[in-house]
Amino acid sequence: HQYLEKEPKDPFSLIKEELEAGILSYDNEQPLGYLESLLEKLKISKYSQQLVFSTTSLQLSKISPRNPRAIYFNEDLYLGYVPGGEIEVIGIDPEMGAIPYIFSPPDGKEKAWHPKALRSRRCMNCHANSDIGGAPGLLVSSVIPGPGGGSIDAFRQTETGHSIPYDLRFGGWHLTGSHTFPTSWANSTGVMSKSVVTKIPNPPGTFFNWNQYLVSQSEVIANLILEHQVGFINRCVGATYRLREFFLLEESKDPEQRRERLAREANRIVEYALFSNEAPLPKPISFANSSFAKSFQGKANPLRQLNLKDRLMERRCSYMIGSLAFQGLPRELKGGVFSQIKAIMTKPRSQLAAKFSYFGEKERKEINEVLKARFPSYVLAK
Repeated sequence: HQYLEKEPKDPFSLIKEELEAGILSYDNEQPLGYLESLLEKLKISKYSQQLVFSTTSLQLSKISPRNPRAIYFNEDLYLGYVPGGEIEVIGIDPEMGAIPYIFSPPDGKEKAWHPKALRSRRCMNCHANSDIGGAPGLLVSSVIPGPGGGSIDAFRQTETGHSIPYDLRFGGWHLTGSHTFPTSWANSTGVMSKSVVTKIPNPPGTFFNWNQYLVSQSEVIANLILEHQVGFINRCVGATYRLREFFLLEESKDPEQRRERLAREANRIVEYALFSNEAPLPKPISFANSSFAKSFQGKANPLRQLNLKDRLMERRCSYMIGSLAFQGLPRELKGGVFSQIKAIMTKPRSQLAAKFSYFGEKERKEINEVLKARFPSYVLAK
C-alpha cells in the first residue's frame, strides 16, 4: 500500500506547508483565536464540536471529566483539541485513508508563531488496528468511564456506524440539546464496587468551564452525524485496501472471481449508504434551534436534509457519496456501487429486495434525481 511512502493528498496535507509558513492570521489576544481561524481555514464548523471526557486518545494524560477533548469535523477532516494540550488532525486521503498529524497550538506569547505539523505514526496503533479491519480509518469509542476518565468497560469495540444500538453509544461523551438516550452512558461516569458499576451523573459544564471551548455545546445531532460518517469512511477505506491486495493475486485475473469479489464489496457499501440496517431513533429529536443542524443543512444538498423523527436523514442515501473516501474507491467498485443504487432507485417497487423495502416511490425518485444531477458516474452506470 506504500502508506508511508506516498505523498498524502488529504485536505490537511494539501495546506500543511502554507500553515507552517505562517499564512494563517488569527487574533493573538484571544485564547482560542488560532483554533477558530484554523477551523475556518479547513472549512469545519465550530458547531460540530463534540466533547469527550474518556481517556481514549493519544493525549490521554491531559483528558478527564475536568478537561474534555473537543472534536470538530466535516466530511473529510477530523480535528481534536485538548485545552492545555496539542491539536490533532486526521485528513482522509482518497487512496490511503486516515492521515494523522499532531502539533502544538500557539501559547499567546509569540505573535509570529506557526506550527510544525508532524505526521503521527503512534496514532495508527489504534487507527489501523484489527478492531477496524487493519486499514487506516477512524474510531468512535464508547466506554464506561471512571471518575478520572479511564475506562471501566467498553462497548461495540469492532463496530462503527449508524446501525449501532443507541444504548451502546455515547459512553464517555457529553451530549447537549434534545437528549433522548437516557439508557446510554452519555453525560455519566461510573464507579466500580464489588463488581457492580454505579452510574454517576456528569452533566456538561459541571467540572469544567465552557470558556475553554469555542461554543457551549456538544450537540447530540452532531454526534449522530459523526457516527454515520465514521462508519461510511471505514467501509470505503477497508474496501479500497482489500481490493488493492486482491488485484495483486492471480485469482483476480479470473473474470468470475473478480465479479464476485467486486459485487461483495459493493453490497457492503450500498447497504450502508442506503441505511438498510439503521438503528431507529427511540424518540424524535428537535433540531429547530440547533446551530449544528443549520450549518450542516445549509449546503444546498438534498441528501443533507435531516429527518430525526424516526431516522437520521430524510432521504436515505448518504451524502458521503461525495466524500474523498468514496471518490478513492477503485473505479470498478465505484461503478458497481452506482449500478446497484441506480437499480434500487429505478426498478419497480415490487422487485425490490426485502432489505430495501422501506423505500417509497417518492423517496426513490428524489434520490435518483439528486444522484443524476450530481454524479456523472451514476448517470453512466448500467
